[in-house]
Amino acid sequence: MARPGITEGGQNAIARVDPNDHKVQLFRLPEKEAYANLNTGVFDKSGIYWFTGQSGIYGRLDPKSGDMSVFKSPRGRGTYGITATPAGDIWYASLAGNHIAKIDIKTGNATVVEPPTPNQGARRVWSDSKGRIWVSEWNSGNVSMHDPADGSWKAWKLPGTGSPALMRSMSMRRTRSGSLTLAPMRSCGSIPVTEKFDAFPSDMSGANVRQLAGKPGETWGGESGTNRLVRIQTVA
Repeated sequence: MARPGITEGGQNAIARVDPNDHKVQLFRLPEKEAYANLNTGVFDKSGIYWFTGQSGIYGRLDPKSGDMSVFKSPRGRGTYGITATPAGDIWYASLAGNHIAKIDIKTGNATVVEPPTPNQGARRVWSDSKGRIWVSEWNSGNVSMHDPADGSWKAWKLPGTGSPALMRSMSMRRTRSGSLTLAPMRSCGSIPVTEKFDAFPSDMSGANVRQLAGKPGETWGGESGTNRLVRIQTVA
């Protein structure tokens, strides 16, 4: 049974939880990274846990040996979302740095990739089954997609009216049908293969949908503004 990995910002450590006995094992960051402002983590194909810290770091942990390496982000603070591709590549997004980057899993070096929209606030990244990198752009209100195979970019402006802050995207998940389900701060929505949005507004104000997960036919979202979970069911 898999052991979840958690970025434990309060203790500046990576936590592993044993699902059998619920015991927690802590892997603390080096003292020189006293406040990494840990954010997001992901496992690569070999079981190495990669994580980000908004203070301007990213790192890797081997849960078997406990070996940990921490690297400085090439443009300083802002390192936020992180994702693994089916091929085993690791990418992160930098909110304050307005870029995404590919990490060399052997050396730990990061190569910056510039989105075409200036000051877009790339916050989180996800890979689809083809290894394309999807980006939630916090400042611009765009959802964008980068294809590393040919270096191309596409972008979609979130639908709706209101202030830019309400049209920001926080989270996404790719479904088996090929559509992209995403979480603007006050609703959920999706981009089907037609590249047009379907919107599912929350029935409560100030939803603040922070994260999405799900299974075939269902998408679940966490509304931090309403202290509840919501489910969108797309099949009977």
